[in-house]
Amino acid sequence: MRGRVWSVLLLVLSVVFIILLTQFVMAATGLNRSVEKLKDDQQNSEKSKAHFVLIAQEYGNPYWTSIEKGALKAGEDLQVQVEYIGPIQSNMEEQLKLLEKSIASNVDGIIVQSLNNEKFTPLINKAINKGIPVITIDTDAPSSNRLSYVGTDNYFAGQQLGLKVLEETGGKGKIGVIIGDMTAENQKLRLNGLKAIIGKRANMEIVEVLPSNISRIKAGQQAEKILRSYPEVTILVGTSALDAVGMLQAKENLNRHDVKIFGFDDVDETIQAIKDEKVTATLVQKPYEMGYKSIRLMYDYFKGNSIPNRAYTDITIVDSTDLQTE
Repeated sequence: MRGRVWSVLLLVLSVVFIILLTQFVMAATGLNRSVEKLKDDQQNSEKSKAHFVLIAQEYGNPYWTSIEKGALKAGEDLQVQVEYIGPIQSNMEEQLKLLEKSIASNVDGIIVQSLNNEKFTPLINKAINKGIPVITIDTDAPSSNRLSYVGTDNYFAGQQLGLKVLEETGGKGKIGVIIGDMTAENQKLRLNGLKAIIGKRANMEIVEVLPSNISRIKAGQQAEKILRSYPEVTILVGTSALDAVGMLQAKENLNRHDVKIFGFDDVDETIQAIKDEKVTATLVQKPYEMGYKSIRLMYDYFKGNSIPNRAYTDITIVDSTDLQTE
């Protein structure tokens, strides 16, 4: 009798175990399917987002990092994928390779700085012909078929910097200029704007223009070369972000405290030097605004809306009076 009871009990327990095991397997299978579906949904969501590439001049440069932040914020707000790339150090050939690679990847849109109109124009037009829209940022490629330019009106910026030089010097003095890149369109426009103002003054003259290659060390070396070659120079003007700090180093190395320095952009060292009254003034651009606006315009175009041929961003002149604290 007992043997039959135990047999029945074991049979019941076996059936219950099989039922529970079956339910567990089904639940686990359902969970796995749910996880896989979630992954698929996420991947499909990423694929459905527009993919825009922003090609910087120099990946970790503070100015370009600010552009990156603006672009990524726009991507977040508009729910598009923004990929930020660029050479570790300023290198036009590397930029061109990254532009070529982006075209080959068939991305949805490209935002790129055009350091040289002649070299960048064929690739920009290649992208356009392939159906990939291109917006230039910071430096334009006016001969290309790009959709729009986003950034500073660089000729106007050069003029404004020239007017500040006149204001602070009384319109007298010999000037040495440090330019970021002798071939870059934005740098040439800034220099031409500066010359347009200075050239009208009988008592002012630009005696030398030398490149810094977007390097504070090179800016310092070139500024020191100018001050040694032309002891009468009492004004130094830089047209790119790291020039002012380099020029200040040259001024201090040669103990030339009579030299007034005018820079470009608001890197921390330049702003501190203005607070310390070692640099007279700097022209400040709006790189964050450039980054945000470039993605905004590309998104508008992607959605079928018309966009302007040029979208200039603001500039301001900063001197010690703007940085006074209580």
